[in-house]
Formats: sequence, C-alpha cells, structure tokens
Amino acid sequence: MPTLNLKEIFKTTARFSGFYKIKPEELDLPPELGELKGPVEVEIQIEKAPRGYEVHLSIKGNIELECSRCLTPFIKDLESTETIRLEKYPEKPSISLKAQDLNVFFLEDEENFNLADLVREQIILSIPIKPLCRVDCQIPTLEEPEEDPRFSALKKLIQTKHSL
Repeated sequence: MPTLNLKEIFKTTARFSGFYKIKPEELDLPPELGELKGPVEVEIQIEKAPRGYEVHLSIKGNIELECSRCLTPFIKDLESTETIRLEKYPEKPSISLKAQDLNVFFLEDEENFNLADLVREQIILSIPIKPLCRVDCQIPTLEEPEEDPRFSALKKLIQTKHSL
C-alpha cells in the first residue's frame, strides 16, 4: 500500500506529485459493492495548505457491478478527478458544516498517510446507489408458468368458496 510521510516530503518541497498503480486487494473494497478489474491508476498532486494539505486526485480503473434492474454484471469505468482537503481531526466538535467542509479527508497521522484509504473512499463515493448496465435497461418480464393439473381441484375449491 502506498504510504506517504507528508511531514518529511514537505520539509524540502512545496508540491508533491506521484503516480501509483494500486492493486484491488490493497484497496479492500467490500464485495457487495463490486469487484475491481485490474489495478487502479492514481495520479496525485499534494500542496501544503493553511489548515493541512490540498490534494488533486485522478483515478482510473474498472469495476464490475451488478445492474439493479436486470441483475446482469457489467463493467463501469472509474474515471474521476477530485480536489480534496486533508486535515487533522478537529480538536473540538463542530456543530455546523459549511460547503467547503464536505470535501475533507481527515488525517490520522501525517507521517503515515495511506493513499489507498483515500482512493477507496473516492471509489465508493463514485459508485451509483442503483447501478444500471444501460440507461434504457428494463426489468426482465417473466413468462406465465403453465398451470399444474394437480392443483385444479384446489383452484375449483377456492373459486367455490369465493362465490358463496
């Protein structure tokens, strides 16, 4: 797993850039969300910001999802570019959130920043709640099953009971 020591990196430079290929097993996505098909390519640029760091993150890869209508598996391209703020956990609980607070990833340790955690979160956020294989996907229609002759006496009994 790519682990970055942000304190050490920013002692000598104001900007860090890197390119990583993260294996599916390193991202450890929950299986019910889908299965990554191959490594995820991550391009990252990190700059020092007043309250932490500003991260420009580009993610490319493929994930196999199950269509929520027809239940067939399909491959979805993962391509996203995000700007995220990395900050330490707030010292006192915040009562209200502002718009700029919604795109924050909290750091547990500046010396051991796990890039895979951030990438995993962004992949999970990019997966639709109800994935569709196609925009015009339809729910499959079921054929009417043939009537079992063994139940004909029961059907007559039920019809007689309703007619009374």
